[in-house]
Amino acid sequence: MFELKVKLKGSTRIACAIAATTALLLMPVAQQVQAQQVTMETLLDRIQIEDMLTRYYYDLSMNQAHAMSEYFTEDAMLDVDSTIANGRAEIEKLYGPPKSDAKKNEPKVSKPHNHMLLTNPVIEIKGNTAQAHVIWTGVMNPGVGKAPSLTEEGREDTELVKINGKWLIKKRYISSDSGLPDKFDATYKARENPLKPL
Repeated sequence: MFELKVKLKGSTRIACAIAATTALLLMPVAQQVQAQQVTMETLLDRIQIEDMLTRYYYDLSMNQAHAMSEYFTEDAMLDVDSTIANGRAEIEKLYGPPKSDAKKNEPKVSKPHNHMLLTNPVIEIKGNTAQAHVIWTGVMNPGVGKAPSLTEEGREDTELVKINGKWLIKKRYISSDSGLPDKFDATYKARENPLKPL
């Protein structure tokens, strides 16, 4: 083994010290990323959570609002741009259609299809609790032969718990970044992820 001795000028020594300090400051960040790596133990949980979130929107697109409550714990909280529903009954009501029967007898016409894309999932598992963070994008399809258009986009930050082997939503924050529906104008407040890290 041998030593390499180099004489450095003042400015070079300062630059080396800054580089070394920067490398040390970045080390905890790298360690945090490694702590969230997917393992064989968490892989099945991640797949189950992603599948549940996708099915959630599938049911919603099929107008199955009554099934929405089956994705939540009994005491769940849903916060849609600061409009808050507590418990399954309130959540079902928030997603349910208006009670008016005015359009019941009108002839059925072909309606545009609205699809929700869920992208960039970041899912963190810790035992029987988890957090899922996704970006959602609403796509309106006016009909065959017409170009689709983006109608809304935002973020979801969801806290989940595993009960009897099934992942359920405990808290869900839906935050719009564009295309906010009018009914949420009164409560909307810009925000970042409101969940504390696991």
